[in-house]
Amino acid sequence: MKKLFMLLTALTILLPSISSAQNTQLLRQPSISKHEITFVYGGDIWVSDFKTQQVRRITSTAAVESDPHFSPDGKTIAFTSNRSGSKSVYSVSRLGGNVKRLTWHANSAYVRGWTPNGKSVLYASTRETAPKRYNRLWTVPSKGGVPRLMSKQWAFNGAISNNGKQVVIDRMTR
Repeated sequence: MKKLFMLLTALTILLPSISSAQNTQLLRQPSISKHEITFVYGGDIWVSDFKTQQVRRITSTAAVESDPHFSPDGKTIAFTSNRSGSKSVYSVSRLGGNVKRLTWHANSAYVRGWTPNGKSVLYASTRETAPKRYNRLWTVPSKGGVPRLMSKQWAFNGAISNNGKQVVIDRMTR
């Protein structure tokens, strides 16, 4: 609840100044860290600093990026992108720079957040479901590696408990 309040406060403060300065109107999918907010605008990932209100573009490609989520330490942003053809999980420093692809499966993957320790990215994917496709929650190490199924239960949104042992599932599907 505290994080939601901080997010709404940040949006109330930042969005009017950003939109009046650049005439933007479609800032979407915000994620908040201690000092910054990341969001999607025009299919790219952007970051704004709370103190300076400086806004910088983190990605700039013909691809569509979405679902940005700050890591628990606020240093890395995980996001979904179709830059490889299908939607996959990527990560990038909050300062920008080289983007790292984390998932390589043919089925789409949608970033949903991070594990509490920041070692893995949580995402939803229809991989390994048949004959009918449905999303389930997976994790992939933030440095790259083999994905791990978190629950066989179908889910698109969810979170992992602070102890890392329980998956809280929201069964809404996309």
